[in-house]
Amino acid sequence: MTKRVVITGAPGTGKSTILNLLEKRGYAIHPEMARALIAEQQDLGSDLVPWKNHADFGIELFKRQKEQYLNAVADAYNFYDRGVPDNLGYLRRDGLQNKELETEASDLAYHQEVFLTPPWEEIYGNDEVRWEDKQLMLEIHAALKDIYQFFGYQITEVPKRSPEERVLFILKRLGLS
Repeated sequence: MTKRVVITGAPGTGKSTILNLLEKRGYAIHPEMARALIAEQQDLGSDLVPWKNHADFGIELFKRQKEQYLNAVADAYNFYDRGVPDNLGYLRRDGLQNKELETEASDLAYHQEVFLTPPWEEIYGNDEVRWEDKQLMLEIHAALKDIYQFFGYQITEVPKRSPEERVLFILKRLGLS
């Protein structure tokens, strides 16, 4: 049976590090689509970035996330650096709720337990596509909790430990350790 497990959280909370370690263990990994889309659009000089045209960015991101969802490795655990609800939570946070996408997203079910990495200032770092400050990080964290609860997922906070301990925590919760 194909399992789709979401690891979510505000920017800079250690998601990618966890996913890189899971990939080294042989698990199927699906990278964050928003980050790739932003970098692509910046290279093109496009306005299709969330700080210029968040509504259309969200629609394009949804299409790509849905494709990523449908391309899961069959009969395996698939780990996602953010799920479709993340995008919808960001849109809601910015007052751009898209009910049509939310309805469509309800058909894209992930594993019932979603792993949330909490804000952790000590590991946060900015770069060309990650510019959020502490206050925005906290707002995003709250928006992500809200959207996953809206879709009925059980949210499990990943403890602030070493990356390897965080991976072991997730695997243990999934019965894979």
